[in-house]
Amino acid sequence: MAQFENADGLKFTASSAESASQFSDFTSSYMGFRRNTGEIVKNLAEADPDMPMALCARGYLAKLFGSTNQSARAKVISGDLENLVRKVGANEREKQHAAALAAWCDGDLEKTTELWEGILLDDPMDGLALRLSHFTHFYSGDPRRMRDSIARILPLWSPNHRDYGFLLGMYAFGLEESGEYAKAEHYGREAVARNPADAWSVHSVAHVLEMTERMEEGIAWVNGLEQDWSTVNNFRFHLYWHRCLYHLERGEFDVVLELYDQQIVSDIKSDFYLDICNASSLLWRLEMFGVDIGDRWSKLVEVARKHVEDTDLIFVSLHYLMALVAAGDKDAADRMIANIQQWSTLNGTQAQICAESGLALAKGLKLAREGNYKEAARLMEPVRYTLDRIGGSRAQRDVFHMILLDVTKASQDILKARALFAERLAYKVHSSWSWKNYGEILHNLGRDEEAIEARSRAASLIVAG
Repeated sequence: MAQFENADGLKFTASSAESASQFSDFTSSYMGFRRNTGEIVKNLAEADPDMPMALCARGYLAKLFGSTNQSARAKVISGDLENLVRKVGANEREKQHAAALAAWCDGDLEKTTELWEGILLDDPMDGLALRLSHFTHFYSGDPRRMRDSIARILPLWSPNHRDYGFLLGMYAFGLEESGEYAKAEHYGREAVARNPADAWSVHSVAHVLEMTERMEEGIAWVNGLEQDWSTVNNFRFHLYWHRCLYHLERGEFDVVLELYDQQIVSDIKSDFYLDICNASSLLWRLEMFGVDIGDRWSKLVEVARKHVEDTDLIFVSLHYLMALVAAGDKDAADRMIANIQQWSTLNGTQAQICAESGLALAKGLKLAREGNYKEAARLMEPVRYTLDRIGGSRAQRDVFHMILLDVTKASQDILKARALFAERLAYKVHSSWSWKNYGEILHNLGRDEEAIEARSRAASLIVAG
């Protein structure tokens, strides 16, 4: 084994210069959500079994699945990597990557992310550390750190670098999640102009259009680039999910259901966590809009039951729980809530988030489906300003805010419901769902003139006939 540099000046302990070059291909593939990402690192690990970063990459990919089974596999890989690092005389950057994987397997996301950020101070061209820190900032509900992580690195990369566009897209997303929509859109569109198949950058602009309520423009944006972004891995279904959100507020429910059936759950059995997040949150939204979704929850239950004992990402676990409680699987739901309860008592970043807000949300979801709206609202309202910590995006977390409003209205706490919907309409001016519910609440309060105006606003936003 020797030290070889890739084109970015990063040193790798490997058996050949070709291995260092192939690792660059892996990094680019991972940043681009390409379908051959796993195959590249598998082939690299087989061809160069004593290459520390090849083994580390396999551990990282296992952790990125966000499930108990894959995390157990990552733990084994981490142990093997610790031995390998000593055996082959790995360099300092590789040792830091090995330490980051170990910390991740121990559930310490703060330490994990600090290690990646430390790597980037010495080796700012390490695209893998950059993309992984973007991931953990995201699932720690920390948009400013996600934004600033890229801002620190962006000036050090050449605009001619093949992966530079991915950095622009990541920066755009951090900006969007920090509420800097105009700046986010600028960087996102620049990234997509460089590479229309860059699904993360397409998605960053889609978020801006969702947050700024430009529904028609959002549909055109996602549709117009479909032939490019639809070539990526299962992340492509998340872009169909974004399109569904636009159609939902426009009252185009048939389109939403068609996209759900043909795209959102078309590969649900592959057990990729984002697929269940897309599906569960969309079905729950549809029901809150008053749409009959038939037996669609039943297709999600089989997948969700496999994840009752997960202790990786509370954001993801809540979406598995959605499917269980909505489908009426009381036993599995109770076991999952008990697991989250136990999880909330442990050490680790996600355990702390469970204690802060995850457990209350989990119990609230179950109570909401049981019709105990008053108790659901009582549990969920106190965590409404801390639930950002569960991770996910503003658009994704919005379903939990909607559920709180829905159960508050259903609990007949009419004054609180009026206040919450008025608050929502201050930043969701073009939300047909919000205006419709607000109109009903005003009517029940005897404020008929205002109710008529609210219902009129709701009707003006519906385009489906």
